[in-house]
Amino acid sequence: MTPSQPLSLAQKPADYSVLFLDMNAYFASVEQQVQSTLRGLPVAIAPYTGSTGCIIARSYEAKEWGVNVGDNVASARKKCPKIKVIEARPALYQLYHKEIFKVLNSNAPQVTALSIDEFIIRLTGRDQTKTGAFKLADNIKSDLKNIADYMTCSIGIGPNYFLAKVAGESKKPNGTTLIKLSNLDSFYKKIKLRDIPGINFRMERQLAERKIYSAYDFYNKSLMELSCLLKFPGKVWYYRMRGWEVDEFVIKNKTVGHSHVLPPELRTPEKALSVLEKLASKVAYRLRREKLWARGIAIRISFLSGGGFADYKHCALFNDTGSIIREVRSMIAKCRNWQNPLYVAINTFDLVSTANRQVSIFADIERSRAMSEALDKINDEHGANTAFYASSFEGRKAAPDRIPFGMPRYEIRH
Repeated sequence: MTPSQPLSLAQKPADYSVLFLDMNAYFASVEQQVQSTLRGLPVAIAPYTGSTGCIIARSYEAKEWGVNVGDNVASARKKCPKIKVIEARPALYQLYHKEIFKVLNSNAPQVTALSIDEFIIRLTGRDQTKTGAFKLADNIKSDLKNIADYMTCSIGIGPNYFLAKVAGESKKPNGTTLIKLSNLDSFYKKIKLRDIPGINFRMERQLAERKIYSAYDFYNKSLMELSCLLKFPGKVWYYRMRGWEVDEFVIKNKTVGHSHVLPPELRTPEKALSVLEKLASKVAYRLRREKLWARGIAIRISFLSGGGFADYKHCALFNDTGSIIREVRSMIAKCRNWQNPLYVAINTFDLVSTANRQVSIFADIERSRAMSEALDKINDEHGANTAFYASSFEGRKAAPDRIPFGMPRYEIRH
């Protein structure tokens, strides 16, 4: 919601409107589901399992040892010497996502996937009662046990998406929590400010500067006070916290990008460039699949010894692999005397969504687009990396498919 979007308050909030479902410790629990020897053990998931790899998910057992998302593997092992660090397997997590989605669709007609492990259901008919909503939650949990007996989910039921999410996240794992409009006052007294989705450390500090120290302080401010303190967002927060549906469920990407921590064998300029070109291919594929075109591209390289290189540029509209690789090479040429690259990243920005093909007047760009589309068809039919640019040969096994947390990908490429 932005100031350019009018606040829609046509429909008054009502109890039992939304069910929010969050799969608990999703990536780690999938691994524990398929590998029974991991059950009950501290497990962490990382795209790269070397000491510099980054933990992107962990089991509740690992959480008890103080292992956090964002820790590097070396730090996680220091905190928990017996931790099992598993290399991420995106295709497996996507597969379970699809099966979970099928279960939800078999129980309710209006299901939306918010991410690979979060879903919302718009409650209708008999489900819009306490008995009906809790029966639906129980049925979903029971059906999920039929496809994954070790995995659990937390469910929140509320008058809008925001409050259903707050409810679902308030009792983990395996909880079912209801928030009613008549109980909002007591509920906000029980939770912390940082328990509210969207309140991070920075916003918590900003609110403290405005003498808002708790969730109840925030909720208890009047519409006029929040509007004066936070301008338009204050008005949105006022209605959101009181059950009005002011949030959009379709989240539009502002950027499309990929990054990768390089294993020791790829920490040379030549091989790092090959990995960057592999990332460029992945970015271009996502742009085309989502019918997006970009006007800007940025790259970043970090070095083992410290420091780094970053550059960006604006371009004519593109979403073909050849154009992105060409721009990456032109920017990399500015990087002098770089040794032991540790991390590489590429992002496209200033995105335009259109279903219409943007025809270029330059024949070489049209050829590059045609080649990109041909490679997509081959890889979609025969598997990822069946066909690729020769310049990315050294990096072809690096940067495996990842799961974007904000948006599920339904097509599984084997």
